[in-house]
Amino acid sequence: MNKIMIIILACAAANYLLRVLPFFISAGDNIPAYFKRFLDYMPVVALGALIFPGIITSFPQNPAAGIAGVAAAAMAAWFFEGLILPVFASIGVTWFMLQYL
Repeated sequence: MNKIMIIILACAAANYLLRVLPFFISAGDNIPAYFKRFLDYMPVVALGALIFPGIITSFPQNPAAGIAGVAAAAMAAWFFEGLILPVFASIGVTWFMLQYL
């Protein structure tokens, strides 16, 4: 096998081990409540950290359009259930900001 294949297999084995290891460790059963609440917010925080730079840089000529679109989506998600209305609110507000402001 060449070196590239060995590196790929080693990375795959390390990734698999890191993902399987928590299932075999039972120390996670007695996590304090405040730490559990902290861990519940981690996926949202990670998603926000990945999306936020794209919001600012997606429209260099008018970065306020991306911010207004996210604000509209947040307000629609706060007041209404579902995902469709926040998505369309974000698209509509961003389009309006880019066309008329």
